[in-house]
Amino acid sequence: MPRLYSIGEFADELGVHAQTVKRWCRNDDLDYTRTPGGERRIPHRELRRLAGDTRPTDRVVLYARVSSHGQKDNGDLDRQLERLTDYAHDHGWSVENTYTDVGSGLNEDRRGLDSLLDDVQEADYGRILVTYEDRLTRFGFSYLERYFDCYGVTITVIEDETDKSAQEELVDDLIKLVASFSGKLYGMRSSKKKQVVNTVESEVKTDE
Repeated sequence: MPRLYSIGEFADELGVHAQTVKRWCRNDDLDYTRTPGGERRIPHRELRRLAGDTRPTDRVVLYARVSSHGQKDNGDLDRQLERLTDYAHDHGWSVENTYTDVGSGLNEDRRGLDSLLDDVQEADYGRILVTYEDRLTRFGFSYLERYFDCYGVTITVIEDETDKSAQEELVDDLIKLVASFSGKLYGMRSSKKKQVVNTVESEVKTDE
């Protein structure tokens, strides 16, 4: 998680008096949040900003994901990376690193994404390129935006329209969600859960 500083910690890092930091907060010169107890907490990105440590937006990394090894073998992952690389070069940006995953966008345990989350804290990246939002995550995209923003890094989605080629993956993710919630409601091994999942699977695959 992004580092948050108390007033005193932030003042020590910058070498200023705590009252100075409080004044900045009162004047809205600093972005901060409050704890349940009402104490101010200042994000790490504010320290980087005041220290003059701004990351160049032309130093980019690529993130690409496909849901299955079959898609990877079919070249879908390589095509994503080629599209992202071309986009970066067209804008005169330097590609510093590449992160990839094979797995569902619902999966929270992805090696490539985990590495990106770790590296972005210290590496000199300014921008992350993805083809579509759901390549990075199926849900919670705005939370990742806020996380990366804490380190001065911007997410750029290069395609405006919905990824029509990902319909099959979306259906599979929907069935996984239904199975998960049905399992919590009725029990993972219950016949009711199996009935709900089979019904949804039959309906969505009939409409494809």
